[in-house]
Amino acid sequence: MAKRAFGELESQILFILQSDQRKTVKDVHHALGGQDNYNTVMTVMTRLVEKKQLAREKMGLQYEYWKVSCNSSHSFLQTLKQKFFGGTTSLLVNHLIETADDLSDEDLEAMEKLVQKARAAKK
Repeated sequence: MAKRAFGELESQILFILQSDQRKTVKDVHHALGGQDNYNTVMTVMTRLVEKKQLAREKMGLQYEYWKVSCNSSHSFLQTLKQKFFGGTTSLLVNHLIETADDLSDEDLEAMEKLVQKARAAKK
C-alpha cells in the first residue's frame, strides 16, 4: 500500500466532511477505507482544526468534527491551488479538465461560457 501525501489525505478528509453531518475520527477512518493509520487520520484532522478548516466538539470520550463554513472551502481551494499548482488557476483548471472522465459536451460549453464571462468582466 502506497503512502498518501499529506495534502491528499487532507483533501479526502475535507471531502468526507463536506456534508453538514458531524463525524468522529473513527467515522472518517472508516470512510477512507481503513487504509491509513488511525493516528495519522486523527493527527491530520487535528491539524485541519488548527488551520480553521474543521471545528470539533467533545462528545463523551471522543470528538465530533465538521467543516467550518463555505468560506473555508474557498480558503482550502486557494491553499490547494498554491500548494500543488504554484498559485496558477490555469494549471488547476487544466488538471481538472485533463483528469476528468465525465466531461460532456454540455460541460465543455458551460465552461466556455464561463471563460467568455470572465473575459468580459476583465474588460
